[in-house]
Amino acid sequence: TLPEIQTCHYTLSQWEQYKKEALLILSKELDTCQQERDQYKLMANQLREHHQGLKKKYRELIDGDPSLPPEKRNQVNLAQLLRNARERGKQLAEEVKELNQRLAEAQGDNKLLRMTITRQRLGDEEVGARHFPAHEREDLVHQLEKAGLQMEELENSVKALTDELEDVKAERGVFSEKAERLNLELNHILGGHETRIIDVDALCMENRYLHERFNQVQEEVNLLKSNIMKYKTALERRKSSKLSGKSNSSALTGVLSAKQVQELLSEEQGCSLPATPQSISDLKSLATALLETIHEKNLVIQHQRHTNRILGNRVAELERKLKTLEVSGLWSLPVCVLYIPPFLAHAFHCVMPVQTLVSSQKLPSHTHRPNATSIPAQGHSLCIHVTCWDLLTCCT
Repeated sequence: TLPEIQTCHYTLSQWEQYKKEALLILSKELDTCQQERDQYKLMANQLREHHQGLKKKYRELIDGDPSLPPEKRNQVNLAQLLRNARERGKQLAEEVKELNQRLAEAQGDNKLLRMTITRQRLGDEEVGARHFPAHEREDLVHQLEKAGLQMEELENSVKALTDELEDVKAERGVFSEKAERLNLELNHILGGHETRIIDVDALCMENRYLHERFNQVQEEVNLLKSNIMKYKTALERRKSSKLSGKSNSSALTGVLSAKQVQELLSEEQGCSLPATPQSISDLKSLATALLETIHEKNLVIQHQRHTNRILGNRVAELERKLKTLEVSGLWSLPVCVLYIPPFLAHAFHCVMPVQTLVSSQKLPSHTHRPNATSIPAQGHSLCIHVTCWDLLTCCT
């Protein structure tokens, strides 16, 4: 239609006007660039002429005045050369500053010219935001080069670490072979079997466990000796009281049974107990005997805890040993099951909140059962899936 044709004609005329203005701007900028080029050429010619003049002066200074003696001529030449060199250095520094400033201005003008040409070519005013300028591209290239250098350094470090790992693996293999040779030599020295080699680590673990058990047994022996001495003292006191003719039934010897303590602390006996020095001494003796009994029970509990801790450490060491054997493929242990005799089942129920499974079968004949005489007649055992951490927790 006619309005659309008029609109298109108006748009095309405006576009043509924009193109003309852009061409005028480009022609003006081209003239400016040509003028700057001519100026740079003129400056280069001036610098060349100045350089030629300096060369002539330098030659004249080198030749010197023939009327002067040679020594003074050399001194004058050196001083003049040094002075001229300093002045020339100052001039060159100023010229370098001016040239750097002009170079920065020219780079800015070139950047603006590139952006204008790109806008005119693509017809988009926001093209400068999408396209990288020249200096930004240079920065990106520098960053890429730095990243490449860092990558090379990392690759070299990875190679070095890989070589170090290989060296460590080789050293570990050497040490393992050395340990095997030492085991073989020790087995030969100790007169062991040829097919069943003695493990030094297992021997050390066994020795440490036996040493701890020996110390524990010594402590228990000392406790039993102290109890025996106390019982002997009580027996001697009883005999001496009988020989002296004292028939006081309320005399205490320091060793009391549960029935005697119950009789002494009963309400009827307490109400009828007169406040005499004898009754007060009896009560003091009773308190002393009870304190000694509590102290003995505490010692027994401490020894029992220490024993449980030793057993837990021993089980943990054996578990680590079995895990090492499993990893190396020399042993396969699918399930870790702990068999507990019936007389210890109640204690484990009290100290460990674990799920228990009572086995309906008897223990195997080859299973080690401590204190077999105290096991009930039915011989049922408690099967607990427990870790060494639980054992150590209950021991503490």
